[in-house]
Amino acid sequence: MGVSTTIIKVSQSPFVSVSLAGSDPGFSSDYNIWPIRHYEENPFVESIRKGVLHYRLQSASHFNISIEVNQTKNPDYAGKTNPLRPSFRIEVLFHDFNSRKLYRICRPGCDKDNGARKNCTVLTNKNIRIGDSGAYVPLYDFLSNYFPCIQDVVSADTLYTWWSANGKKFNWKELPTELKERIIHFCMHRSHEPGNSIPKPSHSRKWWSRRRGLHELTGQLGKWSSLLRVSHQVRAIALRLCFVGGSDMAFDKGLCIVARSYFEFADTIRRLGSYYQLSGPNSVPSDDRTLALAKTYKRFPKIFPQLKQYATIRHGIRRVHLQMGFLNYFHFFKITIGGFDQYWRAYYVDYQVFEQLPNLTELIIKLPDPTGRLDNKAAQPGPPLFYDQDLSCPRILHRLIYEQAAELLAPYDNVEMYGFIDGFEALRFKTLLNHAIETNKFTERDLQELYAENGGGIELEEGVSPSIPAQATETEEKSLNTQQLSEIPHKFWPPKCRCTISCRQLILKNQCGNF
Repeated sequence: MGVSTTIIKVSQSPFVSVSLAGSDPGFSSDYNIWPIRHYEENPFVESIRKGVLHYRLQSASHFNISIEVNQTKNPDYAGKTNPLRPSFRIEVLFHDFNSRKLYRICRPGCDKDNGARKNCTVLTNKNIRIGDSGAYVPLYDFLSNYFPCIQDVVSADTLYTWWSANGKKFNWKELPTELKERIIHFCMHRSHEPGNSIPKPSHSRKWWSRRRGLHELTGQLGKWSSLLRVSHQVRAIALRLCFVGGSDMAFDKGLCIVARSYFEFADTIRRLGSYYQLSGPNSVPSDDRTLALAKTYKRFPKIFPQLKQYATIRHGIRRVHLQMGFLNYFHFFKITIGGFDQYWRAYYVDYQVFEQLPNLTELIIKLPDPTGRLDNKAAQPGPPLFYDQDLSCPRILHRLIYEQAAELLAPYDNVEMYGFIDGFEALRFKTLLNHAIETNKFTERDLQELYAENGGGIELEEGVSPSIPAQATETEEKSLNTQQLSEIPHKFWPPKCRCTISCRQLILKNQCGNF
């Protein structure tokens, strides 16, 4: 079936416009106009196109408007005058690739010099005139009337094309640091809006919590994780936001470590300690000397803050939520009662790891659940802890943990502990912790001043050879009763419940009260 083509005969009036509506066979097949950049096309048309492009480049909304310009084949307005004169006239077609076609007579707007017109050899956007409604109006006014800008949402592709066509570059380096931080903050905030967050795989929670890599950071950044690979400055800003957090962020507490077992905590600490922050130049050791410096800061970040360029992700941890079993807590806090020190393991991560977290602001510890299954395992790394079900005493086991923790954790701020068997134990822990804080001889500032005044150490009165244990004196040897020490574990472990109200009865009472 053929498609009919209507040939429009333009009248001689320079201000007559014709608009076509309905079906259109396409502008490329319209033989009433010259194709774009045809060899017979007048150069003045290209000047009009540049003016139209300049109009569209005002904003992304303007650029979203499709405007094309073609010269017609009207011999009466072919624009053959060369050079340009005030009498120059040419007919062009403005269209938007839809049903609108606007035929207009165009001419150059020549300036006057002492009443005499000059040759219009220099064309700008301001001196192109379009015939409309009985007068010649500037090109911008004509486009604003017939191709108005609608302030509507434009697509990402349009934004990219508009920015590329502008020939501009985004000068990110010259932006203030505060503005850069706000931009990155906005990106991180958007990553957790509905539809933008990364869905968790349908695996068990155990697998999800033991993933490799830096999922503690990528979980905060979401789809904006590539910010960590832009530059040192952008990475430093993104890491600082991840570490510190904020009230208006999805992860307002910052970089938090939630460990539901000892092995999960040890794995997280070791894993995060193997990634450097890379927030500045020379952040990775490149030889034996810098490797020694990096290891020194990794172990003693509070003593050598000047080496913070070698900081790892572990050094950015702000909060720790810790949960372990009884035996793991005994190893973690280095319990010695009942000869438990003979069960220590050298490879165990203990409480001293908190000294390697210079930015730690909060520490929450959950005691083992006294209502759980209190059974001794066959191959556990320690002595038996529980009598039979009726005589087991989780109160004593809790006390061994929190009494030691209150003394060891006194130098740290915002230490909390919960999961006590009753309110009396919780009050007792707070009392012990406050007393330990008050009697703490050295604060962190005092230690720093002492280190600075003594050049990094204190001279010992007697020489001590490293890695060689000191020999006990004869008096000390006589005071040691090896037979008594060997009998202590068998007498103390497992502790037998001697509470006024047995732990078993108290637990059953609390459980019945909850129903």
